[in-house]
Amino acid sequence: MGQEIELKFIGPEEALARLRDSPVLKRLAAGRRAKTRELKSIYFDTEEFALRDAGVALRVRDEGGGFVQTVKTIGGPDAATRTEVNTAVAGFAPDIRAISDKPLKRMIEKAARGCELKTIFIVEIQRTTIVLVPKRGTEIEAAFDVGYVRAVNGDTSEAPISEFELELLSGDVNELVSCAREVTAGVPLTLAWQSKAARGYALAGGAANAPVRTAMLVLPKKASASDAFGRIVGHCLHHLLGNWTAVVVARDPEGIHQMRVSIRRMRSVIALFGGPFRAALQPLEDDIRRLARVLGAARDLDVFEDEVFRPAAEVYGQDPRLDVLTGLVRAKRQKAWTDVISTLESDWFRGLMLDIAAATLSKPWRATASSAAGRPAKALARKRLARGLSQAIKLGKTIETLDVNERHTMRIRLKKLRYAVEFFASLYPEGKATKFVDGLGAIQDVLGHMNDAAVARKFTDEFVAVNHGDEAAVNYACGVIAGWHLGHDGEHRKTLSRQWRRFDKLTPPWK
Repeated sequence: MGQEIELKFIGPEEALARLRDSPVLKRLAAGRRAKTRELKSIYFDTEEFALRDAGVALRVRDEGGGFVQTVKTIGGPDAATRTEVNTAVAGFAPDIRAISDKPLKRMIEKAARGCELKTIFIVEIQRTTIVLVPKRGTEIEAAFDVGYVRAVNGDTSEAPISEFELELLSGDVNELVSCAREVTAGVPLTLAWQSKAARGYALAGGAANAPVRTAMLVLPKKASASDAFGRIVGHCLHHLLGNWTAVVVARDPEGIHQMRVSIRRMRSVIALFGGPFRAALQPLEDDIRRLARVLGAARDLDVFEDEVFRPAAEVYGQDPRLDVLTGLVRAKRQKAWTDVISTLESDWFRGLMLDIAAATLSKPWRATASSAAGRPAKALARKRLARGLSQAIKLGKTIETLDVNERHTMRIRLKKLRYAVEFFASLYPEGKATKFVDGLGAIQDVLGHMNDAAVARKFTDEFVAVNHGDEAAVNYACGVIAGWHLGHDGEHRKTLSRQWRRFDKLTPPWK
């Protein structure tokens, strides 16, 4: 069993061709010749995708000189590491018995439960590889993959593949990152975390370029604080980049929502661990906040039009005065979306993503925090979670009389507490954290609805303050929206009190 450490980038074929012919790549190759092969891989799973749900991908590849079965896992110790087990097989058919890694073999057998393994999708690519030597003792394989992934189902569909990968063969991970920075500088290639297997499953499930929610994070039971921090930051980065195509390609508002959630979770874990962990990422925090602001501006307008304005407008029916505000909202929303797209396609964004990935690989916090980094993650979690709950309970005691600002503070504290519990949930007995997280979520939902009124006031005040040429219509429409949401405040207050009483009876998973 081995672990592959790689950084993958996606972009147009023209960008790959430009990179292949670049002077930088030729210099790092130092005269070595590129090799090109045609590769066909078939991915297998049960009808219900049981292997995928267990966190593994199983494929058989024709490599020209023979067939190789590969099992890959997801969720490594950082943002670029995955476990990989290769076995020679006779042909295009999986052989579970041939897997040498016994725990992995048992995991696949348990997941499959005797069900037939079927062809789910096929990947055919032309792969060009060349070994780069940025310094003595370091070897990195550069691979250019161009081809397609094709789902095998009733409605066969396919999607193009255009990827560039750098895999560390020997040497230090810092050299891998430095090499990636150098060769991709000025080339429109974006760091990507979606594997070919993930793309194939999305295609097979009819969800190509669809938004993705954060997956369950599994930490080793005896994980150190250092290991946990690296894994959690990498997990957030995976979630963020997993929604890049949903936003840039599909223009799906839910993609922006999920990207914003991933950034909030990342900022939350940096603050949660604090101390030397936060200090190590301090150079990146301003840029992370900048990205959060860009995503937040678009997301707030998405919510305002779809969840705040539209429900109120539908109650009042067709009204030209509401149509005036609709036009203003959509123009402002389009501008915010344009800012998001230009940001996600910028060299600045590409550089930030690589910087975050580099941190999960090199773990710079270990240099200044040997004792804190080696501390058990479970001990750190207990202290941080207890403090977060204590702060929430303090506000919860007067939940029925909280004003708008206090409710906002409580909403933020509960959100951070929920993220923190989700980060560490796998360290506690199975299911123990679920009820607690669900209870937090129920309160957050109510507070979110109550916050709609605050969002309504924020945007209506902005629209009213600007001269649009039809102030009477704008003022009327803004009044309708603000009044409609304030009218539901009493109902929300009762629900909030009820949900808090239920939550207050729950036992925290760390106790």
